[in-house]
Amino acid sequence: MVQSVLLKKLLFAAVVVSGVQQSQQQRAFGKVQERQSEIDADAEGDAARGRAIQRKKDLLRAISSQRAKAGAAGVAFTEGSPARIAQLDIDEATDDLFVDRANSLTRQRGLLSQGRAARKEGNVAATSTLLDTAVRAAELS
Repeated sequence: MVQSVLLKKLLFAAVVVSGVQQSQQQRAFGKVQERQSEIDADAEGDAARGRAIQRKKDLLRAISSQRAKAGAAGVAFTEGSPARIAQLDIDEATDDLFVDRANSLTRQRGLLSQGRAARKEGNVAATSTLLDTAVRAAELS
């Protein structure tokens, strides 16, 4: 009889401790996923800045080349076709920068949203586990 009561109390304690630990792990996993999403969003922002810098360098290189060709041909770079070509290149690069920035911001927002959802999912799972634990513990009482 005493052994039965002791065994029942040990089983009750094991169920409660196991449920609490599992709940804590689920909550922690959600937080880890959220943090990873934040890191991924930061990395996307860094990559977008790197792409923008590279586009600007490419644009400057192209305009410098056009300027050198115009100068070698004895044509004033600031007027006529050379200036128009340079302006078209600038316009295209500007459009590319805006589109890339918009796409990058969309990806960043998506990653951050996924992270928040993962944290919430971890919290829901943790709460569910605690409720299941409470039910199982009540059944043992």
